[in-house]
Amino acid sequence: MKLLNWYRRQTVRRKIFLPFFAITLLSSTLFTVYGFIQNVRAIENEIDKRLLIAALTMPQLLPTDYFDRVQNPDSITEEEHWANTRRLELFLSNVGGTYLYALHRESNRYYFVASAALDTPYWTEYEKPAPNIYEVQKTWEVNISTTPDPDYGLLRSVVMGHKDAAGRRFIVGADIHAYEVEALKRRAFLNFFLMGFASFLLAVVFSYVASYTITQPLIRLSNFTRRLVESDFSAATRLDAALFPDGNQTKAETAILAYDFDRMQANLAEHIEQLKFTQSARERAESELRIAGQIQETFLPGPFAPTEFGGRVQLQAIMKTAKQAGGDLFDYFALDDAHLFFAIGDVSGKGMPAAMFMSAVVVLLRSAAKQWREPAEILRHVNDDLAIRNESCTFVTLFAGILDVRTGETVFANGGHNPPRLRTAAGAVAAVPTKTNMVVGAMDGRTFARETLALRPGDTLVLYTDGVTEAFDENDKLYGEERMDRCLGALPAEASAAEVLQGVVADVAAFAGAREQSDDITMLVLRYEPAGPKPS
Repeated sequence: MKLLNWYRRQTVRRKIFLPFFAITLLSSTLFTVYGFIQNVRAIENEIDKRLLIAALTMPQLLPTDYFDRVQNPDSITEEEHWANTRRLELFLSNVGGTYLYALHRESNRYYFVASAALDTPYWTEYEKPAPNIYEVQKTWEVNISTTPDPDYGLLRSVVMGHKDAAGRRFIVGADIHAYEVEALKRRAFLNFFLMGFASFLLAVVFSYVASYTITQPLIRLSNFTRRLVESDFSAATRLDAALFPDGNQTKAETAILAYDFDRMQANLAEHIEQLKFTQSARERAESELRIAGQIQETFLPGPFAPTEFGGRVQLQAIMKTAKQAGGDLFDYFALDDAHLFFAIGDVSGKGMPAAMFMSAVVVLLRSAAKQWREPAEILRHVNDDLAIRNESCTFVTLFAGILDVRTGETVFANGGHNPPRLRTAAGAVAAVPTKTNMVVGAMDGRTFARETLALRPGDTLVLYTDGVTEAFDENDKLYGEERMDRCLGALPAEASAAEVLQGVVADVAAFAGAREQSDDITMLVLRYEPAGPKPS
């Protein structure tokens, strides 16, 4: 954290140069290490391949029946042995190696029967064989290893078995001193180190030049802005035209930025005046929107009287707009002594247009409800009236119902709205099965399905808009229908309509936390009471 804070306080030039430097250092180191490792493997593979070729080729360089004739110290003449030795020594010098030999085991002792060494006579005993000799004698498989030899030191060896025509076993081997291999590795490391260091230096120089080239115009622009602020944006404070010699006819970002700075200064006063005008217009618009919200509230019904319908119905509703004016709506009123009309809706869009459309919907709803007692017919007439000259294609989702307070029978129609929740007297919660139908106001001539629901004493009907279920928390998660159902189910079975409403609204607020409300939140809760309760 301290390093990060230190980096944030550095100049732009350092902020550009330091990452370049770190990346260059890391990449050069990785390149050197990786290249050295790969080169070491290549060196080892190449040496092993040469030794293997030498060991495989040795029997072919000797006479065809040579190993068949190897029987004892006198079976091969000195002249033939030294002739073979010179041939093997010449071959080994071309291939690259230190030792090339063939061994024969006699009475648990090993004897050189062929060699590329000019100082090794025929049938010379190998007094202290290296461990790999015994390993090949035991497994009769090719052995490639770095082996410590008591007489010849540390060797890189390839040792394998060979049989003559009679099946007698010989051991053929090719060696090179390990220090020669290490010398090749050191040379490879030095080469890669020098290449890595050279590339690192070149990258550092490039990084510094690039950071200087990029930041120098920025420094001059920074100085200009400081002088411009200190002069209260005086037109006399001008930017050096050398920063953008070609105007905006260039691909250099700093020159384009300088040109834009110059244009910004030239138009700054005009923009300030425009800003003042815009701010004034915005304040007027907000004032008008606030007044529209106040007018909108007058279209909503007043509090439901507890004594209405003899106390058989509890009804609570709320609308919390996201802005000064919203597009949600709810309504309820008595059609007669035994029937209650109620509705909830959500207008597409927001702001002033949605508020005006909402007001028209409420007026049309009330007018239609007083002429037709069927919610499906009410929605049909409201839909046709709204669709006339609806050039803005604004629509509303509506759920409308009529409750017979004597029997609990509820006739309803759904115009594209969220299905309400039914909370039984026992506290169980479930969505009311309903046909969604078409939204209201989009197209004329639409019809809506007539549906019924039987409310029992103690049942509660919860109507809501999507501002409830689509409320967001600080992590952009939705409140959702499942959480609302859990909240409803957790409330006491005898909870009143007001307690149900307050419980859900409080749960939504707790879920959203400090997140700003993004949509209108509207709820209407209707509880059907048993016969004969005392009005509260």
